[in-house]
Amino acid sequence: MPRQPKPFFRKQTNSWYCSIAGRQISLGKDRESAHAKFHELMADREQVTAEVTTLYELSQAYLDWCQANRKPNTYQRHRYFLKSFIGSVGKRLRPSQLRIHQIRKWHEGLEIGTTTQNDAVGIVQRMLNWAVEQEYLSCNPIKGMKKPKRRRRDVFYTPEQWKLIRENVPGPLGDLLDFLYLTGCRPIEARSIEARHLHGDLVIFPADESKGEHEPRVIYLVPDAKAILDRLAKDHPAGALFRNQRGRPWTIDSIKCKLTRVSKTVGFRVIAYGARHSFATEALTKGGVDPISVAHLMGHKDPTMVSNA
Repeated sequence: MPRQPKPFFRKQTNSWYCSIAGRQISLGKDRESAHAKFHELMADREQVTAEVTTLYELSQAYLDWCQANRKPNTYQRHRYFLKSFIGSVGKRLRPSQLRIHQIRKWHEGLEIGTTTQNDAVGIVQRMLNWAVEQEYLSCNPIKGMKKPKRRRRDVFYTPEQWKLIRENVPGPLGDLLDFLYLTGCRPIEARSIEARHLHGDLVIFPADESKGEHEPRVIYLVPDAKAILDRLAKDHPAGALFRNQRGRPWTIDSIKCKLTRVSKTVGFRVIAYGARHSFATEALTKGGVDPISVAHLMGHKDPTMVSNA
């Protein structure tokens, strides 16, 4: 018969432990409390799983699920932040040991804005909530944690500022920014466009590739925007059209890195969303387009966001 686990005392650490599934679990220094915790573990399968499973192992299981059930961009973004998170807390930390101050130390050290920090913490929370749904854990150890505040991305540029930006953004990234400025589409939509999405003077993402996955997303192309895509489609008949100097599809981080340097040069904050918002501002103030039509062009279901801008 296999040997039944039982608490044992280690003089080096002056603490009690037990061994379950090949893992040593700390029970604390007090003998009575250690034995009580041991019996709780033996009676609660979910608690044993939480004590034995590491956050790293959970992250790998969650990412496997994301890869099979979510869009590639979603998987890549979750993988990026979870890899950073595990690098901060360590591969051996168990869910029961995770504390909110460890999360805060991680996201505050990322050197990113509070909106992106909010996204990063949200990804960790989603992983833990998923682990509860899949019965890896009995509860989320950071449930109720307050995330960093999101900041409105209502940056837009005057014609003079836009001219200065474009003078300092030559090459492939300039094509991407021009396309955002001409169409008002989301940066992630521009990064995802492939030749197969082109239909005359329209870009059409099928429902399963659009935001929300409920209905197709249509981007209307003015002649200059269509010319950019037609030129890029000749070079890239398959895969993403917008690529960097090395021929690789643009990522969030590579765009941010480039625009951070541009910001220092021009003396004001430059972000990809600023081009999208500038489209809306120009359409509303100089183009005479009504808020409902602008919202439709930008892919919003509700004109409220455009009306409040």
